[in-house]
Amino acid sequence: MRSDMGRDRPDRLPERITLNTPHGEVTLCHKCPPGYFSHLQLESGLGNFAHYSSIIQKLDVFERVASQPEGRVTICLNEQGALVAYACCWYPEKEDRWSKLGTLMYELGALEVSRNYRHAGIADAIVRTFMADTFFEEKIAYMNGYCWHWDLDGTGLTMMQYRRMMINFLKKFGFQEYYTNEPNIALREENIFMARIGSRVSEEDQRRFRNLRFGIVDRS
Repeated sequence: MRSDMGRDRPDRLPERITLNTPHGEVTLCHKCPPGYFSHLQLESGLGNFAHYSSIIQKLDVFERVASQPEGRVTICLNEQGALVAYACCWYPEKEDRWSKLGTLMYELGALEVSRNYRHAGIADAIVRTFMADTFFEEKIAYMNGYCWHWDLDGTGLTMMQYRRMMINFLKKFGFQEYYTNEPNIALREENIFMARIGSRVSEEDQRRFRNLRFGIVDRS
């Protein structure tokens, strides 16, 4: 990774973990601060393809997420310093249904590994690093799985196979599938909503979450 970050050099550096993969050594950079992204480049397996586009294609999106209150960005760099994977988490937007529970809900908003670096345990390492933080024990972490974001060509899977793959992947980290009538999820049967309820989330907050899944806002 280049060290000539110049005036954009952040005040703090991310936590760094080295991973050995079949594709070479990669470095996981966890909780990247604002000012850490301008020197980076996306690896060729991230971008626009015939039937699939990366969720995040511009580095300034990482900057915006990292600048939000409790916005978290973890990236993975190859030996040449190119970004080969990322995950971003944030609190829901105000117009989002889940924001009605305030800071209880926390979204795993984006997770992607380059087509050239898949099947190497990188996604596992990223999510495991995220979920090891005790921060999540007081949150309901959730993930919206929209089938129109899935790389079916790159994986060779059908929508329902991809859906099952996502369920099995996130179950390893304590996530479960939950039913909801949230309009974007309900738009397609292949879509999926998964959540992990932290160990310190109260029974009352769990009840409020159950109600909100079907549009019932309980402000008590």
